[in-house]
Amino acid sequence: MSRTPRLRWKLGLAILLFCVVVHTGFWIAFSQDGTFQIMIAWGTVSFTAFMAVLWWTFLSGVKWSVRLSGIAALVATVVLFMVAVEVEGYQGDMVPRLRLRWSPSREEVFESYWKSVEGTKNKSAVVQTSEGSSNAETILELPITEDDWPGFRGPQRDGIVRGGGVKIRRDWDANPPRELWRHPIGLGWSSFAVVGTFAFTQEQRRDREAVVCYDLETGDQIWAYSVNGRFTEAMGGDGPRATPTVYDSRAYALTATGILSCLEAGTGRKLWSADILADAEARNLDWAMSGSPLVYDDFVVVNPGGQMNGSVAAYDRKTGEKIWAVGKRDASYCAPRIETIAGVRQVLVFDGEGLAAYDPVDGRQLWDHPWKNGPQVNAAQPIAIGSGRVFLGSGYGIGSVVIDVTDAIDGGAVKVVPPWPSTRLKMKFNDAVVKDGYVYGLDEGILTCLDLETAKPQWKRGRYGYGQIVLIDDVLLIQAEKGDVVLVEASPEQHNEITRFSALTDKTWNHPVAVRGKLLVRNAEEVACFDISASE
Repeated sequence: MSRTPRLRWKLGLAILLFCVVVHTGFWIAFSQDGTFQIMIAWGTVSFTAFMAVLWWTFLSGVKWSVRLSGIAALVATVVLFMVAVEVEGYQGDMVPRLRLRWSPSREEVFESYWKSVEGTKNKSAVVQTSEGSSNAETILELPITEDDWPGFRGPQRDGIVRGGGVKIRRDWDANPPRELWRHPIGLGWSSFAVVGTFAFTQEQRRDREAVVCYDLETGDQIWAYSVNGRFTEAMGGDGPRATPTVYDSRAYALTATGILSCLEAGTGRKLWSADILADAEARNLDWAMSGSPLVYDDFVVVNPGGQMNGSVAAYDRKTGEKIWAVGKRDASYCAPRIETIAGVRQVLVFDGEGLAAYDPVDGRQLWDHPWKNGPQVNAAQPIAIGSGRVFLGSGYGIGSVVIDVTDAIDGGAVKVVPPWPSTRLKMKFNDAVVKDGYVYGLDEGILTCLDLETAKPQWKRGRYGYGQIVLIDDVLLIQAEKGDVVLVEASPEQHNEITRFSALTDKTWNHPVAVRGKLLVRNAEEVACFDISASE
């Protein structure tokens, strides 16, 4: 008499519990970094699925016909899923975003829109490519005022709104921001530089990286300049990362593939270009060139990286001739900035190995402070906080620190200010702002306030994802990763969310811009402009 096969469920349950324990252990071990937790989860979930298939196939005890039917059903389900769904990028914590394959892609939506409005919303006098450049000396004047936002994170690259654009209304529940215009945009994580009514950004247009100028009032395209090139990467996404810098009526832009271009800001006419990676004999970064060009005096400074004594380079801003190149350090994703610290003007470059300072004229390295994580991703701007001190930080479990560089400028050592460093503020690629001795930033997506003197957390609350922050008067304007724009009181006393509204409907890593009472936001799918002025 044959024995009826029985399901060996206890063995299956034991295997499942073992996998759960392994997953929980890894999850706790990497609790300081959400990205590592998700990436470990991919491995543990895959391992669990593999063990479940092994149990079902060889150890489950059921009839072979049932086992084979189950395996066939699993294979059919996986194939159907792969046919119907594709991964369209990842969230900041590396959770995949899925799209049905038959729905239009973001690029298809963008191209369809611009084809439908061609000749109406595109009022370009010039739509240029890399050919037909000109070095003519006559430049259409585009003066910059204190109310403008001429580059990445504003005039001082600190994310603080100054000038006439400070006053905004806060009663968004009763009087929500009025949408002025909205339309699709090319792929990319660029922010905006705004001078007058000219709004400059970068985007991917199929196989070309474009610098595009839009009309701030209407959203119409004024001009577009593009070069061949497309950086493709599954986790970070395709397209440009940097933001144009406007200086002396010229727009300077760096593509994801390392092409630095100088354009006439008013028309998009090419004045010169250089391949900074080729010049430095350096390879591109895993997530591409991201640092917006720094322009001051007669210099344009970039960070191509590399080991050929040219990891930081300065070009003549009018001719494109290389003036100096120094260093043998790996690049990273942070934009250079210029600061006067302890009375000395210096260029700060937060590269893959840490923070280093250079003489703005000849490039001589003044000091450096190691600050390194596993993937060498240093992306958040360092902030000078007075008395010779600098605040800097990064993600991947590392955190932040305050250093004193007063002695280092004269050849001494950089000193870490006690009780820093701290793991309470880990800024992956999300910049912080400083106000009245406190720093406000997103620690693995949660808004955090730290005392810069004591490193003590004042509060940690509000899950805004891997978004971006600007400071307007005494209010934090937060572009949340999921698209909402939020106002939070910039106070160390408590987390007080004042109001919010839905500005965009997809993943948003791009920095928002608030200028002259207008809010300009974008992501890799759409761009929108709102009126948030106090007079509205």
